[in-house]
Amino acid sequence: MTAAPDPSASSSVEGEPSPSARPAAAQQPLYRERLLPGVAGWIVTAVLGSIFGLVLVPLNFTLALVVGAVCIVVAIVLAVLYSPVAEVRDGRFSLGRARIDVSLLGDPAPLTGEEWSLTIGQDFEPLAHHCIRGWVHAGLRIEVLDEEDPTTAWVTSTRRPHDLALAVRSAQQQVAAQQQG
Repeated sequence: MTAAPDPSASSSVEGEPSPSARPAAAQQPLYRERLLPGVAGWIVTAVLGSIFGLVLVPLNFTLALVVGAVCIVVAIVLAVLYSPVAEVRDGRFSLGRARIDVSLLGDPAPLTGEEWSLTIGQDFEPLAHHCIRGWVHAGLRIEVLDEEDPTTAWVTSTRRPHDLALAVRSAQQQVAAQQQG
């Protein structure tokens, strides 16, 4: 049995790049969060999946159990697959399928409590890009600085608004340092 090479050790093989020389695309994200449903969402998902099995109980109980179990698994898989991902990686902020360079964004503002409620309620911005999930009670607002972009800001739900804001700021600093250097 051969031992796997230690990834933290520097490379001794010529031509193999060291971890610090890897291309930017191979780097880990600064932040990644999948906006999965809360407890109530998972309960609703399981109940909706089981309803399909319940319909078949008068025909065959065993068939109803199998169909119900399969439908619950399918509903859970769909809930995970269709949950948007907020990610900061390689100088870009991705929110679901939307992406923007962090250099085009202003200073991120973490929002919790009353600030968050106002942002998604009374102070709702129709021109902003929103990714809001009702079961997440905090978020982040980042102004879009690109004058050609009609979108005024990005507003997203997040369970860790301060961590996401820190990741965006770090990515902005990295991009600025690369542009200067």
